[in-house]
Amino acid sequence: MQFFIFVLFFCFFIFLFTLYQLSQDDFIFIRKGISVETIFNTAFSIAIISLIAARLLYIFSYPRPVFFTFLGSFLFPYFPGLSIIGCVFGGAIFLSIYSYYKKFPIGRMLDFFSVSLLSSLPFGFLFVFLLNLGNKFLLTSLVFYILFLIFTIFFLLRLSTKGKIKDGGIGLLFLIIFSIFTLVINIFIANLHFVYSLENIIIFPGLILSLALFIYKQLLGKRSY
Repeated sequence: MQFFIFVLFFCFFIFLFTLYQLSQDDFIFIRKGISVETIFNTAFSIAIISLIAARLLYIFSYPRPVFFTFLGSFLFPYFPGLSIIGCVFGGAIFLSIYSYYKKFPIGRMLDFFSVSLLSSLPFGFLFVFLLNLGNKFLLTSLVFYILFLIFTIFFLLRLSTKGKIKDGGIGLLFLIIFSIFTLVINIFIANLHFVYSLENIIIFPGLILSLALFIYKQLLGKRSY
């Protein structure tokens, strides 16, 4: 249990550190009067919602009697089980709604939060892989997210800085690539119970929506949204 909590807090620290580096001198945030403190307050709210979404999706995807008790539902360190799909899409939906309500630049927020989350994923998979050596699912995920992070830092962020990718493009690309990778790895590596789980039923429309928004915003839309 202690190790599980340590991994969560360590990944959240990496997430916050990356978010700080991206947002501290961002000219759009400065122009709109959005402080780093405001970004961090948003990050903590997103983290809580993402954690709840991750837990609920896992419970309904892999139901067990203990999960439908009060303690079993919320004491996830004792009764482990979190859905990364619920975390990603639950957080993205809440972030978009919250940013719209607060009149934050939704595309910019989605970009920075996606890159920050991506920076923490390799560490999370690394720690879990060290406890489960030989697990092909964890090893494949670890290597993939390391390469994806390198590609994002050295290619996508530079294109975004030069205006080649519109605001929101990196965030939507993250959702698209995350969805495709998750579906592929579930089909070819995971067992059939996982392939036909509620998680994959949810991720498919998430992929279609993200792809449609990316095409519309990047090819047909305005500079930011």
